Amino acid sequence: MVRLLCLLFALAVAGPAVAQPATAEAVPAAEAAFQNGLAAYQQGAYAEAQRLFSRAADEFGYNERSTAATLMAAKAAYADADFDRAIAAASVLIQSYPSSRYTAEAERIRSLAEQGGPGGRGRPFDLGIVLPIAGPDGYLGQALFNGIRIAVDERNASGQGRPVRMVFRDSRGNGEGARQAVQGVVAEGADAIVGPLFSDEAAPAGEAAEAAGIVLVAPLATDEAVGRGRRFVFQANPTFPARGRAMARYAVGRLGLDRLGVASQTGTLGADMAGAFATEARRLGAAVAFEESLADAGDWEDLDREVGAAALQSVDAVYLPVTGRDAPRYAADALRSLDALNRAPRPLGNTEWEGLSTSTARASRLGAVFTQDFFVAPGSADAFGRRYRELAGIGQDRLAIIGYDITRFLLSQTEGDETTLADALRSAPLFDGVGHRFRFNDGQVNEALYVLGFRDGQAVLLE
Repeated sequence: MVRLLCLLFALAVAGPAVAQPATAEAVPAAEAAFQNGLAAYQQGAYAEAQRLFSRAADEFGYNERSTAATLMAAKAAYADADFDRAIAAASVLIQSYPSSRYTAEAERIRSLAEQGGPGGRGRPFDLGIVLPIAGPDGYLGQALFNGIRIAVDERNASGQGRPVRMVFRDSRGNGEGARQAVQGVVAEGADAIVGPLFSDEAAPAGEAAEAAGIVLVAPLATDEAVGRGRRFVFQANPTFPARGRAMARYAVGRLGLDRLGVASQTGTLGADMAGAFATEARRLGAAVAFEESLADAGDWEDLDREVGAAALQSVDAVYLPVTGRDAPRYAADALRSLDALNRAPRPLGNTEWEGLSTSTARASRLGAVFTQDFFVAPGSADAFGRRYRELAGIGQDRLAIIGYDITRFLLSQTEGDETTLADALRSAPLFDGVGHRFRFNDGQVNEALYVLGFRDGQAVLLE
């Protein structure tokens, strides 16, 4: 955490340290206020950060933190959409310390604040963020928050649309903490909320957001109950049934297959995907010749006997959603069983199929395709990766990209009346992010997935 805060500061001040005059002193109280300001800034508590930075800059005379604290006070005020204070702090730095290497950054912040202030880009859009900052999931919350913050910074720096102010509350990694955090950001005037992380938090958080009539986008929740029956709660991570439906749409609509089969292991998430696939395929006009429930994972290698060779050879394709720690091995077992048939149906898989390592040649030969919720095209994340490394000191991870993509999608729909934001999200056309797609198809669950296929032993993007 200390290293992250130091790196965050290195990004924020945008330049090497300024050589201080001989009269500048190290003042412990000023240093403490400055470090506390960095901690508040890193957690998204921008009003508190601005107060602490201003204290470090103003209350102890000129000290070795004065210029850095003044710049950070301007940045914190801008992040809090307090444009007048941002302009004032940046102007103090520019006028009082014209030779400081922070001056160029102060001029940039002042220019942005002048664009966003009264008569500029309009009332800020208050984005509530509900994530854990400590505990076992704290690092996950931090990564996702970093991605959100980069998206917000880009939006505010663009000069386009309403400026965005982040309002952060700690979810404490549990349902009641998430509920209280949602109530807290709603009380602060949040126009929409991103978070919390998982389904057990998102369900009570969504209940609070629904009661307040505020859009909440849950980034990772896969339990369909989170958004079921609600108007304002959205699930950015496709649920398992949504993944099955997406594969059915591709099989019938894009591949033109009209006779299908399904096999899954009883009592697993794969069974949820399989049931949704069969229902959607029938809705689209395809025939589903069989829906086989396998008793245990060992049955994947005996698929020809469990389902029957004749049944497998009678269909154009068979959907085989595998789950669990050894899911790629189960997929490989199923492929070997299919490959032994005189006429093998085309294998259709799910995300775990990308983990195939020893059977990729067989998967290519049989024309296997599968859905995937995350895909980064070569070069598409380079700019984001550089920005993330500046911010966090490490390479980007998937959670950071999730936060970035969700926030960009959400903010792309904010130019209308807030009362229509939920409708705008439901009806928005396909949004392609750095590593995720979003399209809600007039519902509450994201239905957009990538489709990959095996070609020459490699998984390649098909759609």
